[in-house]
Amino acid sequence: MADAIDKWKAEEQRQSHIFAAAMQKAIDGAAAELIAAGQPPIMNALAGAFVSVEAGFLAGLADPRSVKAVRAAMDKARPRALAQAREQNVSRATAVIVGRRSDG
Repeated sequence: MADAIDKWKAEEQRQSHIFAAAMQKAIDGAAAELIAAGQPPIMNALAGAFVSVEAGFLAGLADPRSVKAVRAAMDKARPRALAQAREQNVSRATAVIVGRRSDG
């Protein structure tokens, strides 16, 4: 049984990388289009898009228990994913937080 679980986890990880690469490619393409049009991408807009896509994904799950379980799994995975991304990505973008002064 442990072998089956290991295989499932490996497949989940493989597919996760495929989806992440596809999403990053789409984001990069949209950002390039905005830049070409003279409109710098707004990070807050990207964050809003992530929230909308996540909500649509969760809304597509029929069983409320599945929604709760998937949300919990995502919340649990987020800190590790953030740490890994920070190790791999040296570039930093700035997000505007409404109501926060940024002039020191």
